[in-house]
Amino acid sequence: MFAKHAATAIKRTQPSTLRRFTKAHHPAAAVINAHPADSSLPLAAWTNPDPGSEFTVSSKSGFLPRRDPLHVLPSYFEKLDEILHEMPILKSDGTLGLLHTGQLGARVERELPQYDVEFVFDKRILAALYRDYSMLASAYLLEPCDIQFRLTRNYGLGRRMLPSNIAVPLQTVAHRLNQKPCLEHSTFTFYNYQRKDHDMPISLNNIEPIRKFSGCDKEHNFVVGHVAAARHTDKVIDASLGILEAAQNNKRDEFNAALRKYSTAMGRVNEILAQTLQGCGDYASFRTFLNGSKAQSMFNRGVLFERNSSTEAHKYLGVGQSSSPIASLGTHLFQLSQLSPRGSLPCNDGVDLLRAPNVRSFLEHVDQQARSLGVQSYALRSSESSAEYVLALGQVLTYRYRQWANLRDSVPVQSAKDNAAFHAYLDVQTSHVRDIAKLVSRTHASMDGESLGQSVRTRAESVAHHAEMVHRSLGRILNDAESAPLPVSMIAY
Repeated sequence: MFAKHAATAIKRTQPSTLRRFTKAHHPAAAVINAHPADSSLPLAAWTNPDPGSEFTVSSKSGFLPRRDPLHVLPSYFEKLDEILHEMPILKSDGTLGLLHTGQLGARVERELPQYDVEFVFDKRILAALYRDYSMLASAYLLEPCDIQFRLTRNYGLGRRMLPSNIAVPLQTVAHRLNQKPCLEHSTFTFYNYQRKDHDMPISLNNIEPIRKFSGCDKEHNFVVGHVAAARHTDKVIDASLGILEAAQNNKRDEFNAALRKYSTAMGRVNEILAQTLQGCGDYASFRTFLNGSKAQSMFNRGVLFERNSSTEAHKYLGVGQSSSPIASLGTHLFQLSQLSPRGSLPCNDGVDLLRAPNVRSFLEHVDQQARSLGVQSYALRSSESSAEYVLALGQVLTYRYRQWANLRDSVPVQSAKDNAAFHAYLDVQTSHVRDIAKLVSRTHASMDGESLGQSVRTRAESVAHHAEMVHRSLGRILNDAESAPLPVSMIAY
């Protein structure tokens, strides 16, 4: 209903008059304030800095948007909607789309208007436009790379210039949302789903992607799996805050209980991803479009935005080089970034800077609090806490190892130059996941198992055993890139 009213308001207004609207008297301005801010998260030291944003961090929706994403744009953006519908390699009706035939670029240059988005202040419409323009930008820039990859298994070069009919509205919308003008992980996943039955909860069988690059089953599973898993991040967030609060107040029993709650919630996240991300298969059929313009051979000089007042090239990490905020939260909460001085996915390489303001602020808060309180050292002062810490780290390791395995399998063959850059990047990630496994083993070895109950001791031993297997396997891969990795299923708990 909201989308229908917003669309009607925009349709009745001619583009020439839209420029005269301001936030104070635009027809949609009243709608913005009609949705109360999400204040369900009881945080004493942190609150969402932009409570009206679609992406708030809360114990109600977790890292998912506070309302389902807008899946139909207002009618004013009809041509943009049409091109995005025609874009996938394989469309929903089974016919071949613009990216399959290599006609997307020409269609964009010939038919897409440069829409005036200065009048748009409604946060839900802005978030949908950010999703759509950032995905269209990636598809336009990387279309030549996808064609080249399908023919030769090499990427070649992407387009150097993003045309103004994408660049100008993308930058305007990104600036209004306080984000970067690029495709970010949560935008491609958490803000890219629609429910089949709006009366039913989010689940694997009740959601589907709104926008697609390839239209293949693996892309569907990638988006749907991450969204369904994120449904449980409300409990992950609640547990994370409980860990910090208990450490601050020196309440050992509450600290251990919060660690158990974190392990249970992350276990559910990992279970869902195990169902949907079983091997990469044709992951490469859409991963091309998840590449960014930073440290990539296809954009060796970055990307220029047409009609941009600055001549500086844009260089951003892509979805394929990043991860969801779930991984960042675990890294910050358990102080894992200090394991890898060279930098580690997803925190030390700037990925968190691309996230929505509320998410970025929350992760910074957790990082600062964990460092200040010394969460890791606090856990190691008690055998029971050490055991629960090992179990929680086991879930983090499972999540990160699956992410690493997908990254490793995503690009089977590239040019020598591409291979060098890719493997140098992969080696950093391999080392970091290996360091997490080593931390699990080291923590388990240092705790007093005799003082623990049989159940906790047995589970901690199992996690430590799997961590040691991961450590040895990744060590072999660092010495010989052709070594077969340990199957992800072998370290699921």
